[in-house]
Amino acid sequence: MTKKISIPYFPGGLKYITPIFFGAGIYLAVEEYPVWGVLLILMGAAILTTKYVTEIDLNENVYHDYISMIFIPLDKESKQFNALDRIVIAKGDYAQTVNTRAQSRQFEFTDFTATLVFDDGDTLDLLTKNSKKELVVGLKEFVDFLQVGVEDRSGRDFYWVDMSKVKTE
Repeated sequence: MTKKISIPYFPGGLKYITPIFFGAGIYLAVEEYPVWGVLLILMGAAILTTKYVTEIDLNENVYHDYISMIFIPLDKESKQFNALDRIVIAKGDYAQTVNTRAQSRQFEFTDFTATLVFDDGDTLDLLTKNSKKELVVGLKEFVDFLQVGVEDRSGRDFYWVDMSKVKTE
């Protein structure tokens, strides 16, 4: 049993303006700027096809984790595992200071990461979202396939998430 889960690399808003790249590329190619036209068309194709891919094969106990751009796998990581343990949800708090001549601003944000734990401590990051609810809904597909529990460690008290109550819209 193999499961391949793809997550878009670029945000959705950028995908909606990609037809502008294609249109500008075709226009430039017609107006005697073929190099710029081809570059814009390739950039649009890269935006539409670039994805994070996690492929888990339970028959051979191996996973492949990579970025796919224009259907070409890049930075591929493969590893054998013996047993899957659980999925852990963790919270990350971040702050960044932006300094300008007029003022200094501090941006703070939080994200939630789901990590698959296997073979007594090895890990594989599955999903990262800004909302815990979106993360849990996205995990449903992984949990149904892997048949593992989900432990929430994002707060002070750790608890097991009942994934049977999670509904995917």
